[in-house]
Amino acid sequence: MITVEGLQVVFGRTVALSSLDLTLQPGVTGVFGPNGSGKSTLLRVLAGLLEPTAGRALLEGAPMRASDERFRARVGYAGHQPGLYARLTVRENLELFATLHGVGAGRVDEALEGLGLVPHAGTHAGALSAGFKRRAAVARASLHEPDVLLLDEPYANLDDDAAELVSAVIMRWRGQGRVALVATHGAKRVKAYASGSLILQGGRAVSHRARAPAEATT
Repeated sequence: MITVEGLQVVFGRTVALSSLDLTLQPGVTGVFGPNGSGKSTLLRVLAGLLEPTAGRALLEGAPMRASDERFRARVGYAGHQPGLYARLTVRENLELFATLHGVGAGRVDEALEGLGLVPHAGTHAGALSAGFKRRAAVARASLHEPDVLLLDEPYANLDDDAAELVSAVIMRWRGQGRVALVATHGAKRVKAYASGSLILQGGRAVSHRARAPAEATT
């Protein structure tokens, strides 16, 4: 579904990604590696937010560019920043993105309930704790049930109960012909449900494995 060919990203003298070739099939792939390994850079490229220095990333043969409206409709991304409007409440933020994606109000209610955000729906996003901002960011990214879900450290600042809620959202991307990439240091948690894994080191893929869909759901 996603093809990465000769992908290279260079920032000044720093090579963030180097000669990366990947094919990502439907399912949930955990993206692992130490700080500076290229995890966040890869997700930003796949979200269409960062133009590679060389090579390309394709979604079903089409370039992954945020300037393409059709591409934006198919992708949900939550990076290190929550991507929320600080002066809007959590519900207002989700309602705004629901309108932009043509999603009904029912999905807003589902997202709030699924991530334990109902008690904070009327709180301005800027006043949320780091953990609740993370949950709201996952709600925003997954709200329109995108074909490609890209989450960078979705478990940051979460307790175990909140992490379970986030995992439940991500697991919906298994076995439905959709792709989810989850970049995290919490490899053990993600490996419990992921259908594949990608390990980056120094901007290169040192391991890329995929399990059969049936195995991923057992």
